[in-house]
Amino acid sequence: MRSKNFWMINKIYCRGILAAVLAVLISACSGSDDSPINEYDAEKAVESVPPLVYPVTVSGLSAGGYMAIQTHLALDRVTGVGVVAGGPYHCAAGSVGNALGRCMTGKDLDITPLILFAKEAAASGSIAPLEDLRDARVWLFHSNRDAVVQPEVLMALTDFYKEFVPADQISVIDNVAAAHGWPTLEAGGDCLEISSDFVNSCGFDAAGSLLNHLYANLNPRDTAFIKGNLVNIDLSGYFESGSSVADMGYLYVPDSCRESDSVCRLHITYHGCRQGAEFVGDRFVANAGLNEWATQNQLVVVYPQIQSSMMNPLGCWDWWGYTGSQYDQKSGKQISGIAAVIAAFARHRLF
Repeated sequence: MRSKNFWMINKIYCRGILAAVLAVLISACSGSDDSPINEYDAEKAVESVPPLVYPVTVSGLSAGGYMAIQTHLALDRVTGVGVVAGGPYHCAAGSVGNALGRCMTGKDLDITPLILFAKEAAASGSIAPLEDLRDARVWLFHSNRDAVVQPEVLMALTDFYKEFVPADQISVIDNVAAAHGWPTLEAGGDCLEISSDFVNSCGFDAAGSLLNHLYANLNPRDTAFIKGNLVNIDLSGYFESGSSVADMGYLYVPDSCRESDSVCRLHITYHGCRQGAEFVGDRFVANAGLNEWATQNQLVVVYPQIQSSMMNPLGCWDWWGYTGSQYDQKSGKQISGIAAVIAAFARHRLF
């Protein structure tokens, strides 16, 4: 029997997507009182951000985890993915009912048609060639104390990836007791309770675990990243109308990546529902733990944000089709924008 907490959360999600218009009245991009975010000097950025080294890696929580998987399969430049509380590619199949049903409960979640869809999409060129996944690095996290997304969903996601990725390149973390959210060493709320910003203090460094799996030979994390290097960026020119991606995103640029002769890597992280700047300010981007690892490892981290709407009042990344039927393919409004951001970064034209 699923817990009472699960049904309460599921009810909130249903109300939010179908009727909770009040959620859009929350003031946009309201940062915390001690926000470390600064406006970035656009002219300086063009000169200081170094060339990008491919491949690119992505990560995300919940709806953001689904978005990370979609980006991973759709774009050939993305070869590593970290997912917290997500499920298999094309799980919702364009249906909000599936999203709130099988993609959260795992009930009647058959990956066979999802694998077939991926193969057909790759054959048509709608996503990247599946042969590219042979070299992919995949990191998956789920807790049996998660009352929103059930363990069966992780099992389906793991089996989906095993169809295309060698098993020894897939890391599955399922032995950390944590509520639905992003686990950290010490930032956030109680590990076994859903916090307002979905950041959980669990004594477990999800950011470090996933980055060390996606990249080889990382230097130790910096215990305190430089807050001044976490900045606002304007992404408005990269996403078409109707994408729901906010004009303002966040970027973490280590000092080592401002040197003219430096070469740095790119990691993109997607927040979960009700976890974007509109709802929690900068608390997720500042506390997820990714910046501490980026500081010593010439890694630039981009945190794009979703703006809520009447169709998407909880500010979720699109993993069921609210932006169109091609939402999880390279032509989708969100994925095509991410591809443009990656390309612009490589050309020194992100800003």
